[in-house]
Formats: sequence, structure tokens, C-alpha cells
Amino acid sequence: MDDFSLLLDTEHMFKWLANEPFPTIRSDIESLLCQSVVGSRLLSFQATSKPQWLTGGRRESEDAKQVILVRSGVAFEFMLSVQSPTGDVFDLQGVYSRCGYYLDEPEKRKYRCWLDIDGDLTTLGEEGELMSRLYEVEKE
Repeated sequence: MDDFSLLLDTEHMFKWLANEPFPTIRSDIESLLCQSVVGSRLLSFQATSKPQWLTGGRRESEDAKQVILVRSGVAFEFMLSVQSPTGDVFDLQGVYSRCGYYLDEPEKRKYRCWLDIDGDLTTLGEEGELMSRLYEVEKE
């Protein structure tokens, strides 16, 4: 069973990063787990912290009062249970992060996600790694 209740207050912001944000997050996580151990299956997922957000924008013109969103990133802590192909079940915790880039240009839009097992928001949140992740596409 999954629990995204701590993320519901900013669900509208998650929609900047995916049309169906919570199924997308689950799919991201299962995919990342399978990259580590092929055949892994996500049994349950729970967000265990409120999300931390960073956004970046640009003004439409120099005197414009509104800002156009061009990038956004989120990080939150989680607990999950995953089953290995041999049937062993592991309980893991850490931080999930997802960033969207070029949000103002649909043809260039990109998304990236990270699953940092045993991580915490102090090092991976808005005052940590999330900032560099939010701008990393521009460095490529």
C-alpha cells in the first residue's frame, strides 16, 4: 500500500513534473530499484516528510511582473518495501528527488529523478543537493 498523504498539499506543484504525479513517482522508484537489481518489485511506498521545493523562472520581459516557470525540483523523504527476484523483502528509507527542466519549452522539456537510499533532506533537500540537481542540465 502506498501513502502520498504528506505530499497532497503541493499536489498542484507536482503536476508541473508529471500529469499523474503519484503514479509517476511510483514508476520512477520501481525503475530505479530495477536498475540496481533486475526484477525487483516495489511492494509499498510511503512519503515520510513534507516535500521541499525549488523553482526557477524568467521574466517575460524586463518590466513584466509575472515570472514564467522554467525549472522545478522537489525532494522528500520516504520509506519503502522492495522484493528481490529471490523473494527477499527489504525495507529501505532515503530521499526521492525529481527535477523538471525547460518547463517553458515543451519540445525541450526533460525530467530526471534520483533515489538516495539512507539519504536525508539536510544533505539532499532545498539547502543541499537539490539546488545543484536543479541546474545540472544547464552545465551539460
